[in-house]
Amino acid sequence: MSSVPVLRRWVTSAGLAALTAPVTTTLARAARAESLQPNTPEPGERTRALDAARRLTVQVFLNGRGPYAFLIDTGANASVVSIELAAGLDLPPGSPVKLHGIAGVQPADTVLADSIRVGKRERRRLSVSVLPERFIRADGILGMDWLGEQGLTLDFAGKQMRVGANPPRDDAYSVTVPTMDERSGLSLIEAQAGGVRTLVFLDTGSTTTVGNQALMDEAIRRQGVSGAWTDMQLVSLTGQTLMGRLAALKYVRLGTITLRNLPVVFGPVHTFNYWGLADRPALLLGVDVLNAFEEVSLDYRRGSVHFRLSSSSAGRSTAAS
Repeated sequence: MSSVPVLRRWVTSAGLAALTAPVTTTLARAARAESLQPNTPEPGERTRALDAARRLTVQVFLNGRGPYAFLIDTGANASVVSIELAAGLDLPPGSPVKLHGIAGVQPADTVLADSIRVGKRERRRLSVSVLPERFIRADGILGMDWLGEQGLTLDFAGKQMRVGANPPRDDAYSVTVPTMDERSGLSLIEAQAGGVRTLVFLDTGSTTTVGNQALMDEAIRRQGVSGAWTDMQLVSLTGQTLMGRLAALKYVRLGTITLRNLPVVFGPVHTFNYWGLADRPALLLGVDVLNAFEEVSLDYRRGSVHFRLSSSSAGRSTAAS
């Protein structure tokens, strides 16, 4: 069993990219029929940019103009463009929508994008929500309505994000964990978190790992969390705020990988309600944890997630500090 020395520091503030809208599945499901070459990314499908929160971005052409730095958010089914960029490109307005953030539902305006392209992969005629740049901290966000079933590779060692999943590797540093459920395009894996059987989804847009109230209650009962608790505020992409409680799960086991002393913010986060996960222990795994790996590949076609450890972390265990 591999043990990863997770986190180099405790988080003290959070910008949580929990953002969903009423699901429109036509484009996302149509992507399943595409023939993709995940090992031969097109120019522009990768970037070496990390933002201050270590979230990876890709270079996007919007209506043929750009490139612009967009996040890809696997925890959101709604794509977003900043208000400032939408105004600069004079994108036509669309119908208002309701966005589901960490603290509840909030109305938002939309604009119509004729095309959104990354490399040679393009989606046409998308309605995208608009939010202030100061909240999303990027030019925009690509959600599952754009990504669909294409898969995604997060190469933290190379500071690259690539559309398309890498195939699983058969070596001592690679672990594949099967997905066991899917809800409205959200792929879930099963883990043991502080001794609690837990559903986990990977959120590439979130800076913070978050657990729901059901996980918190059960982990406390099983003495799976540390005794030190800190109150902290979560801030969503919509500007909503929610108070949570920060503590450390003693361990989270993903397949044969064990993450020890994992900082998690617990609270009544609306996102879990939206995905139907309020009553079961659940964990949203953010980039604060994902970037402890050398590479993470979300392979929707094979129904699995491939984690790759660095040679320096495999087989070691240290406490977070």
